[in-house]
Amino acid sequence: MTQTGQDAPMIRHVDDYPWETHDGNEPHDNVIRWKLLVDADRTPSHGFSLGILEFPPGGVLQPHHHTPQEVYCIYRGTGKLRLGSKVGEVTAGTIVFIPQDHVHGIENVGETPLSLMWIFPTDAWSDVEYRFL
Repeated sequence: MTQTGQDAPMIRHVDDYPWETHDGNEPHDNVIRWKLLVDADRTPSHGFSLGILEFPPGGVLQPHHHTPQEVYCIYRGTGKLRLGSKVGEVTAGTIVFIPQDHVHGIENVGETPLSLMWIFPTDAWSDVEYRFL
């Protein structure tokens, strides 16, 4: 059930969204896949964007930073998260707050896909400029 127009209520199932990938030259391209769930470029919303990210065993999102703060909600798998100069394990149920311009990256160190939900205080994910180290 969807309505059109900005800020229209929306109910959709995650399976209604297609998986997307990059076809570029970044180290994580063609490994990591995502779905944009709430995003002003695609949904009648504004003020925040939300998506899910999944990568296979051994998959890595290289250390990077961006201006907007971010939240990760890990919901499947096991990973090593770099947050600034610290590295720690994350598992299903882990919530991570990432301040503005704080370096972070994550690697799937488990034997199953690592899945997380991200939230940005931006209208759309396309508003976020990733700066890789």
